[in-house]
Amino acid sequence: MCYWAGTAAVAIEELHHRQSFDLDFHTRKALENTTPILTEIRVAFGDAFEVIRVPDEFGSGFQGTLRLPGGRQIAVEVLSNYEDVSEDELVDCSSTPNLKRVTLSRYLADKIQCVAERAEARDLVDIRAVLRHQPAMEQQARRVLAEQDALLLTERLLAWSDEEIRQDLEAYEDVDPRDAQKARDLLLEWVKDLAHADE
Repeated sequence: MCYWAGTAAVAIEELHHRQSFDLDFHTRKALENTTPILTEIRVAFGDAFEVIRVPDEFGSGFQGTLRLPGGRQIAVEVLSNYEDVSEDELVDCSSTPNLKRVTLSRYLADKIQCVAERAEARDLVDIRAVLRHQPAMEQQARRVLAEQDALLLTERLLAWSDEEIRQDLEAYEDVDPRDAQKARDLLLEWVKDLAHADE
């Protein structure tokens, strides 16, 4: 029913580029109401799972913490999916039997879209890590970039000074802010290329 999405899945199994502080699970089939999933988690884990954010009136998602046997806690976020995810966007997990995870290709596309939608420098770090790991994915990245709102994307990228990137990444001790800065500059260069191509 769900697949493992987000940075944790890709970092643990493929990129090994940074820590992720939560686990993201998305429904494989379009499913707006995640309340039944919350019920299943509560049945499976009982008091070990604490709900931090309950589903809204539409059941579109929830957040919680799962207490492990050793006492450590991990954050869990379950989000609705408003469209089916195709099989070619998922691969078998190597670390978790009977679970699918997002492909590197889909992850890259999601991260580029995230840059246009929110202001988190970690997304730039993730894009840089993918392109260093798989340089051949640059053309795909450029295509996804071309589908974004160029003005909004440019505003987002220009809003990140080197210092703001460093401050935003302070919680990530295993991350070099220069990777985010390089990704920012690369994306700006691609946006400029698109503008010249349209002239």
